[in-house]
Amino acid sequence: MLIGQPKRGRGRPRKYPPKSNGDFESTKYDIFFNQNGRSAEVGSSIDVLSVIKEVFSFIYEVPTASKLFSRPKNYKDIPVLADLATRRSLLDKPRNEKTCDEVFYEYLASFMNKTNKKYFSLMLKFILLFRECYDVSKNKDKKDGEKKAVTDTLPPEGLPDLCNEFYGEFMEPNNFFGIYDMEDKNEIVEIIQHFCIWLFKNEYTKSKLSLAS
Repeated sequence: MLIGQPKRGRGRPRKYPPKSNGDFESTKYDIFFNQNGRSAEVGSSIDVLSVIKEVFSFIYEVPTASKLFSRPKNYKDIPVLADLATRRSLLDKPRNEKTCDEVFYEYLASFMNKTNKKYFSLMLKFILLFRECYDVSKNKDKKDGEKKAVTDTLPPEGLPDLCNEFYGEFMEPNNFFGIYDMEDKNEIVEIIQHFCIWLFKNEYTKSKLSLAS
């Protein structure tokens, strides 16, 4: 699991570690949006649709998009973005029936009012690229005719297992898909950690993020 400085190669998060670091978890989750330019700006609001369109263009309308799994024509072809634009309600759907895409959307919707436009844009880029990496990973051993998107059908339990592959094999070799040009790459690690803690706290996974021994 990514802790502090990222490491290359694959790794699996610990399952119910015998010891946890409360200060680490508090910093990475409870006060995450109170620091490092992540907090919401007083008296301002985010034009979500505008951010969606900007991020869609940033990721899917550039040459590096050839490295991705999906080929959407516009943001409405991506469940996460379509749901975010319409603020679709997931309250009536049982937790154990939600797909990865629905959980990605719920994560973004949960924090969009706690941060500013710049950081929300970074969060959205992370979620979309993490989503693409999951589809790429699940299809890497399949023939072209057998490949298909999985984030709209699979449950989120396995998402934390993807973290090291996402950072070391998907983002880093592709120069972070342009994100590193504007943001400190260590911030990607911060978001990964926050997302994994959120997954665990909301019982979408049994994989708990913990400090490496």
